Amino acid sequence: MSVLLVILAAVLGLALLVLLLILLLLCVRTGLDIVGVNGDVSAEVRYGPVRIPVWPPPRRKKEKPSSEQQEGGQKPQKKKKYRYSLNREELDIGELADLTHRLHSELTDAVQVSRLRVRVIIGTDDAAKTGILLGESAALTGMIVPFLENTFTMRDYHVNVDADFEADHTEWALTLFCWLRPLRVLWCLLRHSGELYRMYKRMIKKEEAITHE
Repeated sequence: MSVLLVILAAVLGLALLVLLLILLLLCVRTGLDIVGVNGDVSAEVRYGPVRIPVWPPPRRKKEKPSSEQQEGGQKPQKKKKYRYSLNREELDIGELADLTHRLHSELTDAVQVSRLRVRVIIGTDDAAKTGILLGESAALTGMIVPFLENTFTMRDYHVNVDADFEADHTEWALTLFCWLRPLRVLWCLLRHSGELYRMYKRMIKKEEAITHE
């Protein structure tokens, strides 16, 4: 009996230790670092001191056919591929907006923007079109920047939109670094997991399988 109690205590202690370790890992600050210049974008996830590149995606090496397949001339087996699409008939804008608002309100103070730098120089081959785009971009910037200021904790940020009426193309540069605590996001998703799953099952439909080599 005493041996069973010792084993049970050891198992419970190990389980609590693993749970504590998971909680500590979820409390580590996780950030997203994005840098883009004229269409070239790179992104990496920072988990504490660890950096994980996520874009551009790494190139996958093509698998070479085995020697048996080469000798026998056998074709590789066909695999089934499924496509998923949005079921527009089940799309409820009101329900989606309500859920988005609730998630946004719960995670507003969980995301912090440490650095945001945006610089856009608009240029086209038509001066009138450039002027129109400049006006529209300035109006859009005037709406987005105050929204970000009132929604997230912003530290270092600067957005500059200008125009070059002699240029024939647009140039832009972006630097963004934001971070959050994964435990806060996980807790929010768990609270709404049932609602999110039901919405996913209702709105996403699985199309017919497509075979390919």
